Amino acid sequence: MNLTLYEFGPTRAARCLWVLREIGVPFERVEVDLSVGAHRKPEFLAINPMGRVPALVADGTVLTESMAICTWLADRYPEARLIPAAGSLDRAVHDRWMFFCATELDAPLWRIRRNTVLLPEERRVAGDVPLASHDFDEAATVFESFLGDREVVVGGRFSVVDVVMTHTLQWSSWGHGLDGHPGLSRYVERHLRRPACPAVLRR
Repeated sequence: MNLTLYEFGPTRAARCLWVLREIGVPFERVEVDLSVGAHRKPEFLAINPMGRVPALVADGTVLTESMAICTWLADRYPEARLIPAAGSLDRAVHDRWMFFCATELDAPLWRIRRNTVLLPEERRVAGDVPLASHDFDEAATVFESFLGDREVVVGGRFSVVDVVMTHTLQWSSWGHGLDGHPGLSRYVERHLRRPACPAVLRR
């Protein structure tokens, strides 16, 4: 299968890069330099009209949304054992925390980032930053409690949800941090040491 990943640095595309490296299949990397507006050029918009990375082209079919890409890759290459079997209870637990990550952890971090760095100052809503910080901390506490002494989320094996959680929690250091969540800090540090983890996430 021909796989081409359109990516840039420590964005959510790093999740897909990580999963591809864990699987160990050949793929092509194409950098879409967001800093020079490459994501807004017609040639990339033809791939993803949203103008966002990642995008994965698999035998001519375009896939977007990092969690969907990572899940599909793990299902497509079951020999890598990166995801529980579809229909199993372990898969349900896996997917539960994937969706929790997207809605309860990633979303407030994105609000913080937009209202402190990404948006022009006149469009920022400063009052949303403490609210988003509270929402993140509340969700982080719930996930930390679930983890307890576990090194991975489900099934006793490293899986896609650990990739996504590690990336998201590591991203928190850019605008919020994991102060008060020592269990999550240990979880992140452990998985960032995996050989397949992209170096850009260790900075």
